[in-house]
Amino acid sequence: MSVAVRMDAPAPHRTVALNLELSHHDPGASARVEFHDRPEGRIALVSLRGSLDAMAVGRLTSALDDLAARGVTQLLIDCAALGHIDYRHAPVLVAALTRFEAHAGSFVICGLSPYLRDLFRLAGGEPRLRCWPSAHELLAPARELESPGERAS
Repeated sequence: MSVAVRMDAPAPHRTVALNLELSHHDPGASARVEFHDRPEGRIALVSLRGSLDAMAVGRLTSALDDLAARGVTQLLIDCAALGHIDYRHAPVLVAALTRFEAHAGSFVICGLSPYLRDLFRLAGGEPRLRCWPSAHELLAPARELESPGERAS
């Protein structure tokens, strides 16, 4: 895990990012979590990469539970760089998102390819998902409050 914090930004607009390795084997999976504190609450942008297998989904669901416990009220899951999820484990991920919603706040899944949408549909999880084409479109209004170049790297 690596952490990036931009400390020269004003306190209300600091962005913190974590890089999580979700699985070690080929093809692997990772997640980048960016925290954005806003007047309406703490937003977590979770950008997924690679291929989610049982190990990766287990680690991701643990991370989602931890985000809820740490005061995140809005969760954006960006799947634009996600190549595959094992359809047998998609219901586990949907259950974790539903748990987040029940205990902490709202969530949106962004950037699902038609293939990934079909995998969620096959697993029976699509009716419970709220999808949006792009996480950056949803985060853009909040980013307008930030100074240029404030995004964590």
